[in-house]
Amino acid sequence: MGKSTLIAVVIIIILVAIGGFYSYQQMTKPKSPTGEVVLKVKGKITRTNVGNEYHFDLAMLEKMIDTEFDWECPWFGKYHWEGISLVTLLKELGVPDDARYIKFTAKDGVTAEYPISMLKEHPNIILAIKMDGEYIPDDKVGPLRVVIPYDQYPELEEDYPPFPFTVGWIIEAEVG
Repeated sequence: MGKSTLIAVVIIIILVAIGGFYSYQQMTKPKSPTGEVVLKVKGKITRTNVGNEYHFDLAMLEKMIDTEFDWECPWFGKYHWEGISLVTLLKELGVPDDARYIKFTAKDGVTAEYPISMLKEHPNIILAIKMDGEYIPDDKVGPLRVVIPYDQYPELEEDYPPFPFTVGWIIEAEVG
């Protein structure tokens, strides 16, 4: 085998490897939302789908539902809540080990910040998208809200009271 043939073989192998890596990246990259964006996440995340952010529509979030329970909201009464464990959400975002918090911001400017270490100890805290089987309506501070099941975690009520920590009307989050 001549020197030029060997160089050609090496170049082909390199190009195949680069192409395979690119294909792998495209297959594992989160899909972009096709519906109205209801949540934009930025900050210390390794998985993105729009620039350096991760955008979600309701259909994307609905596919991630992994937690449900009954909880009596102090403002709206008892409902059956369905949503994504914030621990699951953090995994989907590819949050690195050195991240310390996730902070949610509502469309009315209210914010609530949760230590990641606390969320890992309380995996049933959710980003709720459904109440009684339906998307959370705007008049019940939907479509997204954090729900803390205080009956499961009574120790959280003092440090993380319902206001502002069951924040609704969520439109964005930041991981830091």
